[in-house]
Amino acid sequence: MPKIQITARGIRAALKSYTPFQSIVEYVWNGFDAQASKIEINFTANELGGIDSITIKDDGYGIPHGKLQEKFETVFESKKALQSKLKKNLSALHGKNGIGRLTFFTFARNAYWKTVYADTGENRTYDIYANAENINLYTGINAIPKRTDLPTGTEVFFGGVHSLTKYDLENSFQDFLLQEFSWFLALNSKRGFSITVGGIPLDYKKFVADSEEFELNHEKTDIPFSVTYVRWKEKLPKEPSRYYYLDSLGQEKWKESSAIKNKGDKFFHSVFIQSPYFDSFAFQSAEDDGQNALMGGTRSDSQFRFMRKKVANYLRIKRKPFLDEFADKLVLEYEKADIISRKEDAGHKDISQIIRMLYKMQPRLFASLNTEQKKMLVGLLELAAGSDKGSDVPLIINSIIELSNEEKNELAEIFQAS
Repeated sequence: MPKIQITARGIRAALKSYTPFQSIVEYVWNGFDAQASKIEINFTANELGGIDSITIKDDGYGIPHGKLQEKFETVFESKKALQSKLKKNLSALHGKNGIGRLTFFTFARNAYWKTVYADTGENRTYDIYANAENINLYTGINAIPKRTDLPTGTEVFFGGVHSLTKYDLENSFQDFLLQEFSWFLALNSKRGFSITVGGIPLDYKKFVADSEEFELNHEKTDIPFSVTYVRWKEKLPKEPSRYYYLDSLGQEKWKESSAIKNKGDKFFHSVFIQSPYFDSFAFQSAEDDGQNALMGGTRSDSQFRFMRKKVANYLRIKRKPFLDEFADKLVLEYEKADIISRKEDAGHKDISQIIRMLYKMQPRLFASLNTEQKKMLVGLLELAAGSDKGSDVPLIINSIIELSNEEKNELAEIFQAS
């Protein structure tokens, strides 16, 4: 029985932060990493509401027997390798590098894989087994794969399930899956990707707060861009707001941060941009690179710049009413907490107006403040608004956050003497 290069204790230590839900999710990602388009999650429950077993099945390319050792061992040569996370510009590889194959110890006593892969014109199958007690050991390396008529893919059976109930899997687990996979299912919606739990498809649209589709066309080159904008109800735990570039077949070619990112507000969004222009495109080219690629487009192309500018402007327009709404909510929150007065004295500036404007300029100013910090911030703004030095406030704020000329002028008007 082959032995992974890190001890069972080391594996547990490196993966101790994984919850049962997170562990199951890793097996789903393993399927998508193997180019699966369909993931089926099923479970059997007992009369007491406990879970007897869980199965996760995918239609990916399986685990070729010749690569079994590589899949189970190389990533675990050290604890550091287990914990490393690489930033990628492609979603096709989730970046977990097989970690999910051993996280089962957080919710089950054993795992049994039945995998089918293509080999020289025919499909072959073999089994793999591992148990939680000796998690650094696994079987399958000495197996003789047999020819089969079954399609490629992998099914994992988890026995001795603990720490999970039927209620968990039918309720909170569904929400967890939506947070984890909504963006990925939206990204691959035109390719028919799906996740089912107990035969019921996971509907990522339940996690969508707002969406819109529109077309852009670069007149000079007649290159079309199909844009799908999605705003999510909640923050995606592991996926920031991004642009996703798709080719003519709807397959992702590249992803990167959107024009509006990390602003401190709750404008969680994804933008999917599909075009035949991306069938052959040098995504790693520089925007100021004036040389054209020998084949395909570059970031310096007028059509790429056109598309980026249009999408960025669109996002700013979408974000404005969103910020207006949240600015009002912030003021209401401050009023309820008696951080600001519900009624302004006649001789003072409208501090509510100042807070609204500052929030829309830079939400991060108001992020993660405790009650005392909020009171201090409001006190300083009230002091500045009521003094003859109010005209200096825009300069001070501009030294902290970069303001546009329009924002400087608007802020100056607010702080002018009554």
